[in-house]
Parts: sequence; C-alpha cells; structure tokens
Amino acid sequence: MKIILSAIFFLFSLGLVFAQEESANYERAREFIDQGNHVEAMELLRPYLDREKYGNLSGFARYHFARAAYGNRQYELAKNALLMLLEQRDWTASDEARYLLALSHFQLSAPSEALKQIAAISSEELKSEAYKATYEFLKVSSSSVLAAQYGQYPDNMGLVMALKQVLESQRSMSSNERTVYEEIRRKAFEIGDAGPAGEKDQVLDIAVILPFNYEGGSGVGSLMENNFVLQLYQGIQLALEEAKEEGVELNFQTFDTERNAEKVRAILGDPFLKKADIILGPIYPEETALVAEFANLYQIPQVNPLSNMDENIREFSHSYLFRPSVQSISEKVIDYCKRFEGRRIALAYSGASRDEQLARLFAEMAGRSGLEIIENKKINTPDMRDFFESLGLRNDEDPEVDLMVIFSDDPNVASPVFAMVESLGSSIPVVVMESWLYFNFANYEMMETQNFHFVGNNTVDFNDEILDEFRNRYMETYKTYPSSYVYIGYELAGFVSQVINGSKGFEFQANLDRSGYQKGKLTFGFDFSGKRSNHFVPILRLEEGVLTIEEE
Repeated sequence: MKIILSAIFFLFSLGLVFAQEESANYERAREFIDQGNHVEAMELLRPYLDREKYGNLSGFARYHFARAAYGNRQYELAKNALLMLLEQRDWTASDEARYLLALSHFQLSAPSEALKQIAAISSEELKSEAYKATYEFLKVSSSSVLAAQYGQYPDNMGLVMALKQVLESQRSMSSNERTVYEEIRRKAFEIGDAGPAGEKDQVLDIAVILPFNYEGGSGVGSLMENNFVLQLYQGIQLALEEAKEEGVELNFQTFDTERNAEKVRAILGDPFLKKADIILGPIYPEETALVAEFANLYQIPQVNPLSNMDENIREFSHSYLFRPSVQSISEKVIDYCKRFEGRRIALAYSGASRDEQLARLFAEMAGRSGLEIIENKKINTPDMRDFFESLGLRNDEDPEVDLMVIFSDDPNVASPVFAMVESLGSSIPVVVMESWLYFNFANYEMMETQNFHFVGNNTVDFNDEILDEFRNRYMETYKTYPSSYVYIGYELAGFVSQVINGSKGFEFQANLDRSGYQKGKLTFGFDFSGKRSNHFVPILRLEEGVLTIEEE
C-alpha cells in the first residue's frame, strides 16, 4: 500500500513560487514522509495549512499532512484533514484525496464510507487501485456484510472478488447467497484485468488447458507414458500439426493446471487466453467452472474433451462437451430399448458421477416411455454374480428381464459381466458403453455371439483404413500404440480445426449449425447442430467381426 501511495504522490507538482526557506521546509516534509518519518513531516507541514496565508499551497500541504497522519496510523486525523480538503472547490486532485480517504475509512472499520468514496473516483487507473485495496481490506469480512455492500456498489470489483472468495470458503450457502454468488462469478474475472479482449485475426489461436500433473507436482519431467492427460495431448498435438501441414494457419499454447485453482486463475491472466479463438479443456469440474466463467466473459468457445456431464456447462453459453451429454445418451438408449417387444429392463450402474446421473435419467425416461425397470442397482465387482442370479439368468430358468443396460466404464465391472454372460449362456441383449470395446480382455467373437450392444460415445471406427495409418504414424513417433485418449485428442483437435479457421470464419456455434452431421477422421462422427454437445449417439454391434451402426 505504501508503494502505491508513494507512486501517486510523486505525480504532484506545486507549480508555485514561494520563499526559498518555505519551499525547503515543504520539500523536506515530503522527503520525511517518503522516509517514514511521519511525525516530523506533520510538524513541518502544519504552518502551511493556513489557507489565507499560503493559498493553493495549503491544499497540497493538507493532503501531504493527511499522508503523514495515515502513515503514522492516525487515521481519524487523516480522515478529518481530507474531508476539509474535499470541501475546497478549487482543489484539483480530488481523486487522490478520495482514494486516501477511502483507505482511512477502511482502517477505521467504516467500509460503507470507504466504498462511497471509491465510487466517486473518476480516474480508471486510481479506481483500479482502490478496487484492489477493497479486496485486501474486505476479504476477511462476513458474507452478510459483503452482500449488503454489494447491493449498493455492484461495480466495485474488489468487493465482488472478496464476496466470491468468502462465499466459496463456506461449507454451504443460503438461497439468497447462492443467488448472489451466481451473479458475481463472472464479474470476478475482471478484478485486476487491464485492457480489452485481444485483437482477432485470421490465425486460429488455440489454448490447451489440461491437468497434466493431476496427481500433484509440476512440469513435464516426471510425467509417465501412462499419463492419460499426456496421451490426450499427444493426440491433440498430432492433429494440429497435421492441420498446419494442410494449410490451416494456427497457433496453440499449452497450460498445465496442476489441479490447482490458483494456478488456473494465473493461467487465465495470460494474454494469450484473451486472444484465443477456442479453449480446449480443462477436464475436472472445479477447473472447468473457472475456465467456463472466463470463456463466457470473453465469448470464447471452450470444449471439455472427456466429460458427458452437461450440468457442468448448462449455465455457460460458450461451453461445450466434445462427447454426448448424459441427456443425449439416455434418450438414445431409451429409444433403442423401445425397439424390442419385451419391455422389462435390468439396470446396473457404477458409482461414477456420470453413471449415477445416467441411471437416474434413464429410469425417469423409462417410466414415461412404457418401459419397466425390473432391477435398478448400483454395482461393483463382488455384486455382479448376485445381480445376474437375481434376474433368473440361468439355462434352466425363464429370465425375468428382456434387456440389460449397464452404465459403467470400469473394467472391473466389465470383466465379470463378460464371464457370466458367457458361462450362463444368456441370449438377452446387453447394452453397455463403447469403452468396453477397448478392454484388453474383451473377446470380440464372444461379444458378437452373446448379443452385446455398444452405446456410441465418440466411438472409433476400427474398420477405417485411416485408423491403421494413424496407428502406424503414432507408433513411429512414440514407440507404442495409441490409447483411447490419444484417439479422442486427435479427433477433438482435427474437428476444431475443420469447424473454425481463417477460411470458414470463427463463429463456432454458427459453423456447427451449418455443418450438421460430420464424419470424424477416426470416429463414426459428430452432430452439434443446435446443441453444445455431440448428439450423434449410435448404437453399435459387432457383425462378423466388424463394428457397425445398428439400423434405426
């Protein structure tokens, strides 16, 4: 604070001519203030407070007197000196006086008076400093006090930031606090933010924000080959390099969130972010919320590469899911189940957030669609045998269900399902997520004969010759075969560079609406028209060893 004040005071110039010895005492007093010798400075300045004798000089002397009093922790004295100064109509530096008066009010535990003075400051530069001071003084206040002040001074960004921080530190919020919080979240990005959004050009600028060090740590030196975020990025990097080779003008920068909210906030202060045409990432909900707020503020499309959870993007009009939302998946599986004559369904799901939400939505939709949920169970590996036996899935029993739906990406759930379906010889359709195709213990022949059906989730088309070329190219570069995360990263970056670029323009949603369904480079394709997630959700089946889309 002392540095800020010293910088402001340096700008003052007397522009006056008075007696040499009087000038020397005045200048000495100012030097004493800068040196922290406040008591001596006040004594030297007292004679100059006589307005009749010193005219305009007395106003400057009174201001510096208030400075010295503030530095000496005599806040009441500083306040009174500044109030007298502001009563002088010919005083030309009222913004500086109001700033110092606001600091004095803060020190005297009178935040309402301080905020009133800050609101009257006209200098944008000084007001920005006042906002920072507001945050420093009020960040330890109660949420009720801050909320009341926010109602009067909603434009004070320091107050906004302090209130946001206090609300986020609470274990719970009242309904009124939640309403205020939702209102201020986007405003909070403006604190300390200088300048407008970056200038746009015909170069595609892509910011890649990912939690490479999702288990802690920093830097890339310790990242292992099995780091799924690193694999995702490798796919992104390969696709962007290919796009450059194909003539797309683009730049991209990569940022590591390190699963640290403060690091994310620091990343959002990087100048490249405001000039970006699109942001890829992050992945985890708490980081996504911060980046989504920023993206909304600057109207930059932001895409989560892996999530299906549309609740995380619903309130942010510029945020997207690269994969289908849980809503789209539920609707598609319901439509598929209605094709069968039998309407009795056994539903199993894992404890993952996505799977629990999928199961809840599916059960609600099933009830409205005339489907009957016979069993609805959250499962893990030890539960699977009991789950199957409870459905009468034995060779000598009539099954109690017509279809089975399992929402899980967990190989520890898939493995016993494969084993039991094969051993029990059940022929009922089993609807599972497409991730089951990637498990190294999956037997394609068994999955075909045992009536498995796979819910498309940006599924790779394993029959496409381009996939073999990509695998070989990746193998040459990284000496290993690509994982499912590599495929997703590659598809995401290729998709983005095709949708927005210098020739097609940078209106992301408008371009998506015009494009409709698009075949992917490696996958069965996408459709984002009118949506902010991929609502192309095919149901896939293995036929003679070939993964094909089932006919509607």
